[in-house]
Amino acid sequence: MGVGYKRTDSTGDIPVWQGDGKDIQLAQGGFLFEKGGLADGTIIKAGTPMIFNETTRKAKFLATGKVVENALADAVAYKVAKGHTLKVGDNFAEKPASAAYPITEINTSNIDYDVVTVETTIGAVAANSLVFGSSTTGAANSSFGGVNGRLYRDQKIGDGESCSVVIRGTVYARRVPYSKELETALPHIICSQSF
Repeated sequence: MGVGYKRTDSTGDIPVWQGDGKDIQLAQGGFLFEKGGLADGTIIKAGTPMIFNETTRKAKFLATGKVVENALADAVAYKVAKGHTLKVGDNFAEKPASAAYPITEINTSNIDYDVVTVETTIGAVAANSLVFGSSTTGAANSSFGGVNGRLYRDQKIGDGESCSVVIRGTVYARRVPYSKELETALPHIICSQSF
C-alpha cells in the first residue's frame, strides 16, 4: 500500500536533462513535494535545485530567480525575470557565504520583470546572475540550505503532490537555475553548456 501521495505532471516546454533511463539516477522512492509558500497550481520547472530528506520523505525547492539588470552596491531593489519562485519573507542572496536579507516586497506590475525589494542591500549584482532564497540571513551568512538534487520533471504545487529528484545526471545549464556555486554544490550533476 502506498503512502497516499499523488502526482500531477505538467507538460514541459523544453527538455532540461540529457539522456534518459540509465543516464539519469533518481533518489529512491517519491517525496512529498512541499509548497514553499507559493499558490496551488504554480508550476516549478524541471531542473530546479531541490533539498530532499530520505527520512521524512519530503522535498522542497530552492527558490531562485535571475537578475535582468545590473544593480549597484547600495541597491535595495533588484529587477528579477518573471517566472522566479521567490516570495516576500525569503532571504534574498546571490552567492553562498555572502549577504542575505529578507524580501519585503515584490512588485509584479511590470510585464517584463518583477522588482524585488529587500530591507538591506546585498550589494552589487550583475545582470544574468542567479539569486536565491537563502536558508540563513546576515552580512556573510547565505546558504543553499543543503541542496542535494534537482527536480526531475515540471511539478505543479498542490496538496499531497509527490516528486522525483535527480541525484546524478547531465542537465542543460542554460535551461535551469544555474551558477558556478550551485554547480559546485551538486557535484554529481553535470552542467552542460550545450544549447
